[in-house]
Amino acid sequence: MITESYYWKKPLLAGAKVIRKYMDADDISDAQFARIEREIFIGFYAIRKLIEATGKVSAETCAMKIALKRYEKRAGQPTVDWYNRSDFWELYDIDKPARELRDLLYVAHRMVHSFIFILSGDDDGHGAFFTSDRDKDKCLNFISTDEIIRVFEVVGQDRPSGYQAWRDEATGEMKWSVPPKEPAR
Repeated sequence: MITESYYWKKPLLAGAKVIRKYMDADDISDAQFARIEREIFIGFYAIRKLIEATGKVSAETCAMKIALKRYEKRAGQPTVDWYNRSDFWELYDIDKPARELRDLLYVAHRMVHSFIFILSGDDDGHGAFFTSDRDKDKCLNFISTDEIIRVFEVVGQDRPSGYQAWRDEATGEMKWSVPPKEPAR
């Protein structure tokens, strides 16, 4: 349970700065590389927990769309496993990316459950290739550094004004929702 989201959101903003500083650098140390990986993993875990906590992230932020590239698994390639997952360029059709928009929880889940996670670059810049243990035999995704930073900053700066709670009459289960943000004046 997250009681005070500030302590979960502040590290997202710090993580965005670290990722911005090191990810596009030409020469980074192993420690800096590991720090980027850690910031991304822990950041998306924090985002997932914030989304699942009551009233910690606005409806607009939960609904935000994340730009990804999707690469289908090549026909005739073996099952993706622990021994061949580093050969992702052979397993997936890297030459035919499909651009897609996915919701925040989709990306957070796949990062948290990533079976393949490789910091890399593609023709459009640096980012991360990733797929989950469930999706590994279907597709591989790519998210750019700029998109990771945008997500961390949006969630890190999100300040919902509260939430509404009610008990479902049919099931007796407690339900909740975050009201839309007030328009800026």
